[in-house]
Amino acid sequence: MKTGKEHKFSKLFYNAVTYAGVMLSILVATLEAFLFALDFFDKGRNLYLGLITYLILPGVLVLGLLLIPLGVLWKKRRIDRGLPNIELRRFRVDLAIPQHRNAILVFIVGTSVLVLMSVIGSYKAFHYTESVQFCGVLCHDVMHPEYTAYTQSPHGRVKCVECHIGEGADWYVRSKMSGARQVVKTLARNYEKPIHTPVHNLRPAEETCKQCHSPGKFFSTLDFRRSYFLSAEDNPRWEMRMLLNVGSGENRGYGVHAHMNLDHDIYYVADDGRRQKISWVKSVGKDGAEKVFTSPDSKYKDAPPPADLIRKMDCIDCHNRPTHQFLAPYRLVNDAMQRGTIDPAIPFIKERSLEALSADYASGEEASRKIPEALSEFYRTKVPDFYASHRDKIDKAAGQIVDMHRHNLFPEMKVRWDTHPDNIGHLVSPGCFRCHDGEHRAAGSDRVISRDCKSCHVIVEQGPAGATEKNIDGLEFRHPDGGEEWKEMSCNDCHTGGT
Repeated sequence: MKTGKEHKFSKLFYNAVTYAGVMLSILVATLEAFLFALDFFDKGRNLYLGLITYLILPGVLVLGLLLIPLGVLWKKRRIDRGLPNIELRRFRVDLAIPQHRNAILVFIVGTSVLVLMSVIGSYKAFHYTESVQFCGVLCHDVMHPEYTAYTQSPHGRVKCVECHIGEGADWYVRSKMSGARQVVKTLARNYEKPIHTPVHNLRPAEETCKQCHSPGKFFSTLDFRRSYFLSAEDNPRWEMRMLLNVGSGENRGYGVHAHMNLDHDIYYVADDGRRQKISWVKSVGKDGAEKVFTSPDSKYKDAPPPADLIRKMDCIDCHNRPTHQFLAPYRLVNDAMQRGTIDPAIPFIKERSLEALSADYASGEEASRKIPEALSEFYRTKVPDFYASHRDKIDKAAGQIVDMHRHNLFPEMKVRWDTHPDNIGHLVSPGCFRCHDGEHRAAGSDRVISRDCKSCHVIVEQGPAGATEKNIDGLEFRHPDGGEEWKEMSCNDCHTGGT
């Protein structure tokens, strides 16, 4: 048994708890030094290495260091309760005692190393939690749909935090507090499927979008062309060309961007969480003049809505899927047929492609297996001659459909085009017609929010391929089936985006 003089430190340090803290601290510090070096030379390419190095192990190191003084206090309290060495009743530091000097030296060196590692680790952890990999890849099951769409979007090189957080410490703190709750939900696997949208506490577009996009910049009319293949055996092609009246800059009251809060502010109330049904709209001019429009079934015809329900319109109310866009099957198939990656000469391919993409699957893996099987079975039994002579085209089309499904539909998270509607346009979701339906009327007058198509676009060419009608002054829209029902209803009443 050693005497007190043989110890390099005070007897209080010689206990099981302190031993455990010392061993844990040394082990983690050694591992951290190794991982710091590894991450430095790896250039941060390994996602999970960063997670362990900057978020998990620092907490374990702090725990080990805390165990050291906790062990000292634990042993002192035991002695105070009647164990030998009563002279140790009071805790004191005496530099004349070698054991105290050794303890203080170790404390100073250890603390200095910890502070240095904490500073470096905090800096690295900050950048790590701001990375796209942390936001989109780490929670790969939950965020897989959003990350996949992000990589294909026009904002694919913009970091997530630049739109979701922006500059400033206050929004950074808010995002991390929100993120902590999301981590708990992810670990408990009780998150929503699909993830609820829109994000109601998203930072205003003036503080994010407009850091890059200038609403005051002038844009001329854009030439918009698109081909639509109709659902029939020969997949007839219908051409559409229009001039989009973008409007902005000096054209403040003109075109699509007439309501960019340049000359006036627009406020609205949505009756649903997804903001697809809007029943109350208010426009406030810079001179303070107000105009209020309500839908026929609005609850707010006689009294204004509660203030907490009123939202000021900004970019994201129309451009609600600027990055995480899940395209509808009709769009995917039309574009593929126009590019030739799906051969339009395959009989019924438009109809069969829409049916394959619109079907319910338990998982992406099941879709990848069943889509080629279903397509092959249809052509083998229904169009056997074509199947026998052009099986390669059918197999190629099946591969393209599987790829479309993989990048736009995610059964595991219940994410598809109709769970996350795009408000740009009005073909398969209400979009513009949420307000511009011709039924939102100002109280006591005949004034309505216009539904005039030419306010936003002018059709200059339309019709079957090779026999289109053209007029630079504008054409009245002609539905491919020749019907007139579209004049009395919204497009999305018939067009679902799928079958």
